[in-house]
Amino acid sequence: MQNFLKWLGALRISLVSFVMIVCIFNLIAFQSPLLDYALTVSDLRSSGGIIQIISLQILQICLLAASLFLLSGLSVSLMRWVVTVLFICNAFGLYFMISYGIEIDRSMIANVLNTDSREATELLHISVIVPTFFLGLVPALFVLSINLDVPKRVWRFGYGIGSILILAIWITMTSFTMLWYDNHASRMGGKILPWSYIVNTARHFNRSALDNREQTLLPDGYFLSEKPAKREVVVLVLGEAARADNFSLLGYKKNTNPFTKDHQLAIFPIGLSCSTNTISSAACIFTHEGQQAPSRTKFEPLPSYLTRHGIKTIYRTNNSGPPPMTVNIYQTTKDISDSCIDTNCPSGAYDDTLIWNLDKLLKEANADRVFVTLHLTGSHGPAYYKKYPPEYEHFSPVCKTVQIAKCTRQELINAYDNTIRFTDQVIANLISQLKSLEQTNATMIYVSDHGQSLGENGYYLHGAPIAIAPPEQRRVPFMVWMSDSFKKSRNLTNASILTDITLPHDYPFHSVMGAFQMRSDIYKPHFDIFNTRSGGS
Repeated sequence: MQNFLKWLGALRISLVSFVMIVCIFNLIAFQSPLLDYALTVSDLRSSGGIIQIISLQILQICLLAASLFLLSGLSVSLMRWVVTVLFICNAFGLYFMISYGIEIDRSMIANVLNTDSREATELLHISVIVPTFFLGLVPALFVLSINLDVPKRVWRFGYGIGSILILAIWITMTSFTMLWYDNHASRMGGKILPWSYIVNTARHFNRSALDNREQTLLPDGYFLSEKPAKREVVVLVLGEAARADNFSLLGYKKNTNPFTKDHQLAIFPIGLSCSTNTISSAACIFTHEGQQAPSRTKFEPLPSYLTRHGIKTIYRTNNSGPPPMTVNIYQTTKDISDSCIDTNCPSGAYDDTLIWNLDKLLKEANADRVFVTLHLTGSHGPAYYKKYPPEYEHFSPVCKTVQIAKCTRQELINAYDNTIRFTDQVIANLISQLKSLEQTNATMIYVSDHGQSLGENGYYLHGAPIAIAPPEQRRVPFMVWMSDSFKKSRNLTNASILTDITLPHDYPFHSVMGAFQMRSDIYKPHFDIFNTRSGGS
């Protein structure tokens, strides 16, 4: 051992060679969970599948190389110690990933940080010593002992920038793999070492800071009538990636809305979303600021505001992205399906789970005013064919791969249209449940968070910067259903609430307040669709 250390201390290599050795070792030693998963979701019989795997290797090498070169530009000693810590953490991470079949995502980081010493001890086993020694401590000894020929600082920074440029060029040349990455990002992101625990630790603390910060309470409100003549139920349905151009109710040539066409919906003109991503759009929809709201607004969101004023609030979701909120009942589709004790339980995979037994829940709610939010997974891509049950595959043939650029345009549109049609079925069934409620003034508002690109001008999916976002990613539907008793109580008709210009993400907050005849200093009557000259609410 002494001779080995003496030999290692006499060895001298260049900084570039050192960084490449570290990057290659990282791939060989710590990539097995990531590679095992990637090989199961990539078709190696095609050139595209081979390029996906190659891209995964280049991505890891370039990211790690760029980070190490830039760190060495600050301090070579700092770079050595960072690599040392990463190797040891990687060895621990690999052990737990293989031993327990876990992925190091944000929730797992939260579990680790919330584990007490007793629980942590129970997780450890003597077998952790072998990988930690051979994959962590021994490589760390090499990193700390070897002599390096270090170029000038400007070259070190140059190598880092060069690594980033190489990665950027490669990504540009293989842009078709982005859909593959997008579809599997959450799974691969929890398996790629060391980035899984680095990125997700940062995400955990960022999320904790956002969740724990004190929200700014909105001004206290009041109701025009302390107790409504009939119970009031308002349902806000937040769609996902549903673009208005593919709604037959808005003029689309294919019949994508056969189920709601006879339910007397008020169909507003097509409006523009305030963003092209769910988090930012949810912030717009749930705050009184509307499209002026930042993605992490500090003001309490609509459900919290209503809860604070005694309204019974129910939030059911098959999605993510809403700001932290306080509600009386919060359920995911998994929560709903797991709680089912009937013989005909929902699968939990589709949006119809969100309305399962909702009418029963509303009938049992002991409250004069009830607000329900249903957050759909809707038409989120690229796996559109997985967003609806097989029996709802009405338009065919459909694209049944996440590599949607390889599908014909008709196959892609058919798959997407089936998601719109299935959402229409969910809304229709929801309205039927609301109609069954006795002595209730009920209303439903449907709005999508953003639109979706289906290959127009080379764009797919959503998330383009708002300054350059194509219209398909922002044109969204806004539809309203009102029960007959609600219309009568407010002297409203479908025609009377329609507007010439639709502001789909400014309307929900103030319209929900209007539906409950609620007022406060932040209430904006011009954004309340129920505040019409004829209604005078």
